[in-house]
Amino acid sequence: MGAPNLIPSNLDWVTARAECSVVHVFKEIEQGVIADVEKAQSFVLPTEPIKFSIAKGASNRFTVVRVDDPISAISHSVYFVCKRGEIQVYEDAANGEELRMKATLTLTDDGHCKLKVGDEELYQWQFRRRALENLFFGIPR
Repeated sequence: MGAPNLIPSNLDWVTARAECSVVHVFKEIEQGVIADVEKAQSFVLPTEPIKFSIAKGASNRFTVVRVDDPISAISHSVYFVCKRGEIQVYEDAANGEELRMKATLTLTDDGHCKLKVGDEELYQWQFRRRALENLFFGIPR
């Protein structure tokens, strides 16, 4: 167990809040997702056809793709989009993309920049896990 999260007695909260911007955090999430995709792919057995990849769209969008069968082109995707002051996550659905999660940012009283999803405050890894866990480890529909 790590050290307890202590509230700093003196924090440059203005700088911390300025760095807690949607655009900045979106770029950090993208870098984290790239590492997550590489790690997930490393756990796929060489005999399995599953391939994970990232497709970069505009600067405010990227997609994580899971191809289960390259011959029949069966695939599933999760889309990350930065717009309107939010980070949004969409998933493939029968009628196109379906919104699964959206987050705004907050600087917590203990000085951490966290993603706010509903009433919950999440670290970036928790947000990425919620967005990608089913794609990486779920059973295809």
